[in-house]
Amino acid sequence: MDILNLDLATQQRMKAFEKLLNYKPNNDKMLAFHQSISKTRMVLGGKRSGKTSANIVEVWWAALGIHPFLAYPKPPLKIRICCVDFTTAKMIILPMLETWLPRRIGNFQIWDYLAEDRVVKVANGTTIDIRSYDQDLEKFEGVERHLVAMDEEPPKAIYQANYMRTISGGINGKLIITCTPIHGMSWLYTDLYDNMDAKPPYVEHWHVSTYENPYLDPQAIAAVFKDPAMSDNIEAALHGRFFSHQGLIYPMFNVDRHVIAPLNKGIPDDWLVCLGIDPHDRNPHGIVFMALTPENVWVVFDEILEHCIISELVARIKAKLGTRYPPNLAIIDTSAATPQSLTGRSVSDELMQKFGLYVIPAHKDVQAGRLKISSLLDPGGSLKPKLYITSNCHNLVRQFRHYLWDDWVTRKSQKLDPKERPLKRDDHLLDALRYTVMSNVVYRHPALTKHYTPKVPESVSRVTGYF
Repeated sequence: MDILNLDLATQQRMKAFEKLLNYKPNNDKMLAFHQSISKTRMVLGGKRSGKTSANIVEVWWAALGIHPFLAYPKPPLKIRICCVDFTTAKMIILPMLETWLPRRIGNFQIWDYLAEDRVVKVANGTTIDIRSYDQDLEKFEGVERHLVAMDEEPPKAIYQANYMRTISGGINGKLIITCTPIHGMSWLYTDLYDNMDAKPPYVEHWHVSTYENPYLDPQAIAAVFKDPAMSDNIEAALHGRFFSHQGLIYPMFNVDRHVIAPLNKGIPDDWLVCLGIDPHDRNPHGIVFMALTPENVWVVFDEILEHCIISELVARIKAKLGTRYPPNLAIIDTSAATPQSLTGRSVSDELMQKFGLYVIPAHKDVQAGRLKISSLLDPGGSLKPKLYITSNCHNLVRQFRHYLWDDWVTRKSQKLDPKERPLKRDDHLLDALRYTVMSNVVYRHPALTKHYTPKVPESVSRVTGYF
């Protein structure tokens, strides 16, 4: 088409859309983000990596019905943009919307912003309402949305409210999150990132580094490393990676080093089988199935993380152990010795008297237990680990990666030394593991039986007649 043969108004309109139509993603990851059909898509980007531009382009493509990869319904659509606060909306989101598509060309109004309602109205009937994370949760309810675009990490409750808007009214809308994960290992990490259920076509994510923005000066990026105040924020600020504000309790844990293939051929006959049991009334029971090799190396080969009654729990243990039931050793939390109000019998008593599973109380020194696990994971020097986890133990591996030190809230953290205790959350399997390794058991062949015959001097036996 020869644009010079068109009337001036048409030429102006085409020029207004030129930047949007000529948009090229910064890299293959951004392209994959735009092409993905997953319900929730996340771009975890460093600062200035182009993630907000990708967010806004996605909004305009859907709003105008020109998405080159996804089959959004024909306009008019109902879209929502969420950001940290309305100052961000005014200073960043609205200017970014206008950068990619001008409000007006000549006498033609492409879109307008109604400040009182905080709604963008597009000429084709599409509406884009803007919401702030500091608003009440009720503000995120309402009618269906074909697309919800969240700039920076939303609170979990707001994400959930937005999600429900994309399935109401019989539609199947999309959600996108573009953020720098400055909040560390938050719900976004545990629920939508490091979660075996968070996978396409439900959830998909991409890491985009600041280095991958071809429009930035490499020398300016390199200067970030020279600022001492930025040293603890490099992972998030430049690479869009999650980091822990509080610090991981087991930073030496490494999937490549400590996670091994499942024992598909079963437990070798000459390995000891031990259970670590962390029972609960309201939370899930945490059970780790551990084997001790002749070399005194621990292997966690199975797990249970489930809320159920004791009889069901024992049935699951038997099913997993098969002919190796009962185990050679079972260690249980000392709280299991407390009599229950209904039966008058403790969990420990019930396991032993009713189900024949003999248990001994755990050693409860938490600090000593953490040090023991750390030394097993990393014996030091060039020595190999003394603790491995099979890859089918998904929950235990996840708990290792999420086990953090507790910290003071708000500004107390700047005035006080860090806390010396873990954040008590989702740690039941780690507790059960700690109970087992603190038993200080050493390898002995399961078939070995010790017979004891007291040695008493002959003179004593003749005098007493007891021997």
